[in-house]
Amino acid sequence: MTLTDFRRYLSAKQTVDDRSLNRWVYQTLQATLAARLNSRPLAILEIGCGTGTMIERLWEWGLTPRACYTAIDREVDLIAGARERLRDFARRHHLWVEAGDDAIFLTGPGREWQIFLRAVDFFVCAAEPHPGYDLVLAHAVLDLLDLEESLPRLLRLLRPGGLYYFTLNFDGVTIFQPAFDPEFEAKILDRYHHSMAERQGGRGGHSQTGRRLILTLCQAGSEVLAAGSSDWLVWPTPAKVYPADEAFFLQCLLDFIAAALIHRPDLDQERLNAWLCHRRAQIAAGELVFLVHQIDVCGRP
Repeated sequence: MTLTDFRRYLSAKQTVDDRSLNRWVYQTLQATLAARLNSRPLAILEIGCGTGTMIERLWEWGLTPRACYTAIDREVDLIAGARERLRDFARRHHLWVEAGDDAIFLTGPGREWQIFLRAVDFFVCAAEPHPGYDLVLAHAVLDLLDLEESLPRLLRLLRPGGLYYFTLNFDGVTIFQPAFDPEFEAKILDRYHHSMAERQGGRGGHSQTGRRLILTLCQAGSEVLAAGSSDWLVWPTPAKVYPADEAFFLQCLLDFIAAALIHRPDLDQERLNAWLCHRRAQIAAGELVFLVHQIDVCGRP
């Protein structure tokens, strides 16, 4: 997948994420933050920010009137994309935007955010001196990382009383409907889920990060304030089309499966190609329904 296609994928999944995020978990987070009477801006860190869709979302959802928001991603081109998106976002919402050398300032009615976009690896950032954050975010990221390695580092970034908000953590269920070659499809998805732990030389994520995250936080004595399902669910309209750019989102997911499983000796490649072709045709015809189980959680260490 080219960088242009990946940036389009991140944009295409924004509408899917918007309706999937667990609103009770988010409302618990927002209410807890609002109860903390503090005149200074909320210090926020987001890891793996991609092209900045979570920044836009939290502004639109009214998370906080004043913020000092640091968003990091290890991909320089994605950070560049985030800068472009924020400028477009400001124009669409008639916001005052000022871009300095280090920060972007967004100002709207009753709100003012200072946003720092950094191209840096999370583990490098976590090792740097920091003032401590009021809120640490990881959106659709923790299932790409080794939880035992990344979670303690994330929690140590918080100030006393700080909150975490970890969203869209994959939890081991992927469903394509209508059924097609279900026995072989089960084998495809099992191998694909297993491949998540093989990324980055065995230092990748896990296909059941959602439930493992809850357990790990509880065992560490963390106070989990709210947790709930944030399932991706994509379906066609009666006119056999998908909302927004969600057909492209679905095609990308098939690309990810194909890239992970191509040339695997434990899978019949001819049957895999037939399955991929069938599912792609269903997307083109507006017939495929897709579901992924995920978990959101917020709390404090």
